Amino acid sequence: MKISIRAIEKYLPKQQIKSETLDQIAKGRIGRIEKNTGVQFRHHISGQESVCSMGAAVLQSALSKAKMSVSEIDLLIFSGASFDYPTPHNSVIIKSKIADDKINFPCLDVDSTCLSFLNALDIAHVYLAARRYKRIAIVCSEVSSKLLTPDDEKVFGLFGDAAVAIILESTEKGGYTPQYANFVNYPSGAMLANLPIGGVMNRGITSDPTDTGYYFKMDGKSLIRLTIKHLDSFVKNIEENVRHKIDEFDKIIPHQTSKFGSEYFINHFSLNPEKVIETLAMYGNCISASIPLGLEHFYNSHQHIENKNILLIGSGAGLSLGTLVLQFD
Repeated sequence: MKISIRAIEKYLPKQQIKSETLDQIAKGRIGRIEKNTGVQFRHHISGQESVCSMGAAVLQSALSKAKMSVSEIDLLIFSGASFDYPTPHNSVIIKSKIADDKINFPCLDVDSTCLSFLNALDIAHVYLAARRYKRIAIVCSEVSSKLLTPDDEKVFGLFGDAAVAIILESTEKGGYTPQYANFVNYPSGAMLANLPIGGVMNRGITSDPTDTGYYFKMDGKSLIRLTIKHLDSFVKNIEENVRHKIDEFDKIIPHQTSKFGSEYFINHFSLNPEKVIETLAMYGNCISASIPLGLEHFYNSHQHIENKNILLIGSGAGLSLGTLVLQFD
């Protein structure tokens, strides 16, 4: 059995913001944020846009592209770290915006921060291979802009908002074969990126509205050190299982962690930059939407995808590393 991509579409919030604008908000030197982060533009939600409104819009776009109705979906998976409400989960809200009770396929959410899309894709592969479902829609929608403060300039300028939807279908001809998947976790990095207020440990009921605990915190240097410590062995494991070197992949779509992270990855493994799809400058780090944004860019840019071996690879808060290899026929 193989898997075909019926459609993959993106949604970008209407508000596109230059780094110079954030320099002014952060009261920093013009050009500093772009220099430090590598991000020229990012999109932030405005008006009535939200995690689930973006998710519903991009799913509708993907259904239209695939010439499908929502009733043809067998399972909806939301993948991402963002949410409009702690309860209910995003996938049921997204479904409620485009369907009624006559359409009763199940919904579930997958949250492993920046690796959410890869984990959701891996789960979808298992369901499709088991013939539990025929068609699965994955929606990834991330809003970081509401969790950032200009007092933390490097984080403030790094992230953006975006959504991507992909519709997968089991097939006997064409499409791709999931060739390899691997996910690992290093618990020493569990709290190196965190949002202190909002959960059971600290509801924020007695916190001042200006408390910095409401904003996302990231120890970037420690995360980089821990990632670098384990990255070589992780990549070696990929190479041994697929039986070729990382620089032999036709395309590599990495998570857009940071300017340093992207440059280190390409230089350390002596990769041809033309093989690596980078979206950091255009969209910023969009959490779990970064990898599917790269996949959407490649898949919809009219490049020949036949007979291509594609590596999806990334890291997530925790610290976790993950990868999927897709072999297109």
